[in-house]
Amino acid sequence: MTTIEVTVLADEDQDFVINILNALAQKHIIEFDRTNSFPAEGPILTHDELNERILKSEQSKHYSFEEAKAKLGL
Repeated sequence: MTTIEVTVLADEDQDFVINILNALAQKHIIEFDRTNSFPAEGPILTHDELNERILKSEQSKHYSFEEAKAKLGL
């Protein structure tokens, strides 16, 4: 058995790829699990731009776990 990770490059092709995988699974050719993921890509940043974003985030307001739960009504 071989394990393969597939990344769908274009959002508009996601349903197409899932349909193909489902068809192969129904024929017992493959098994697949759809993981919940999100694109981790963003704009390409220079080193200085990245440092600026990190500093800005470090200087922003922080909440404790309990404060965040209360704000979200959890």
